[in-house]
Amino acid sequence: MHGWARLIRECRLLHQRLCIYLEEDGFDVERCSDIDFSRAFVCKSGDLISYLYRKANRLPVTCFHNIEGLQASPPPPEQRRALVILDDYIGTGSQFLFTFVARNAANRALLQRYARVRLAAIVVHDDARQKWKQLQHREIEQVMAIEEQQLSCVDFAPERHDLIAALASLDWRRAGLVAAGRDFPVIAHPQLSPEERQQEAEGAGTTEFLLGHHSFFYGAPNALARVLLPLFKRIEDFSVYPRESQVGLPADLLDYDIDNPEPVTLHYPRS
Repeated sequence: MHGWARLIRECRLLHQRLCIYLEEDGFDVERCSDIDFSRAFVCKSGDLISYLYRKANRLPVTCFHNIEGLQASPPPPEQRRALVILDDYIGTGSQFLFTFVARNAANRALLQRYARVRLAAIVVHDDARQKWKQLQHREIEQVMAIEEQQLSCVDFAPERHDLIAALASLDWRRAGLVAAGRDFPVIAHPQLSPEERQQEAEGAGTTEFLLGHHSFFYGAPNALARVLLPLFKRIEDFSVYPRESQVGLPADLLDYDIDNPEPVTLHYPRS
């Protein structure tokens, strides 16, 4: 479980690893004068991780921007800059690749203005790592095929050609994944017997093939077994986590039931 204190440490480790790559590419990792930090989606976990990352590494707030602001004022062609997109957990990578990139021409145009792009996360699943390698080898159709296999309930036929063309328009050799930690499916654990793997797989849902080993103090894991869903009915139910994982939280925290707007625990009463 990633509590506040642990995330601070992991943000520092992530920054150290990120700086190694960026320094090798000739960027100013001391002042970050030619590096922009952002997150892919508004009001999601990337916002919180961006705040933690900035505080943990004592970076100037002027280095952090929202995507819309960068689109309005992209770096001029003569400037060589790097873009770092922060997140907490990257599972399949589908949301970034197909929603943020392939289905959004403005985002693609922005990424193309940067000499280097780094998608940096606290944890990256092996599934996303494999897709990234395929993209860098220009195996775009294979990535599309994996997406269709993993999301078999979605009909990609009407937009398949456009999605492949959109992903192919970027030079993925200039983009990279950076992580503080790794995740892999629990059904891939070497100590599981074939029978146990089959039992786990039979209980899987839409994204439960990812089911791994990480959760964060501010919400349910991205890929959750159905049997655990009732535990996470409450959107920000911190009472299901150990109290020691909450040490250091500096702000009032939302704590409510989906069906009841009143506070439901005594730990974080509303004023």
